[in-house]
Amino acid sequence: MIINRLPVSWKSCLSLLGFTVTITLAGCTSMVNVPAPDTKPIHTPNSASTDNPVSNANGFTKCPPFNPKNTICTMQYDPVCVKVTTNSGTSSRTAGNACSACGTQEAIGYVKDECL
Repeated sequence: MIINRLPVSWKSCLSLLGFTVTITLAGCTSMVNVPAPDTKPIHTPNSASTDNPVSNANGFTKCPPFNPKNTICTMQYDPVCVKVTTNSGTSSRTAGNACSACGTQEAIGYVKDECL
């Protein structure tokens, strides 16, 4: 056989290579089956649904009904001036974006840009 005629250093290399291949193949057979990720769309106030915000002619956008379980906002900075209800009536404050503007029960609606 050819392996018997090889020098000792080659024999140890071949046996090390065989060991490495065996370990590698054994590792592949014990891989854990990971379930596929959930790709179902997440509802946000700006997604297409019956709860979409509605804009009128002067640029005021009414917030959809508040539902904290279905609201996930990004940290994108696109300021809006949000109108909120308070104990003494209504007030305005600047919010980081339209999603976070409508992220409270007190929010009524918003207009683009910061409050003056």
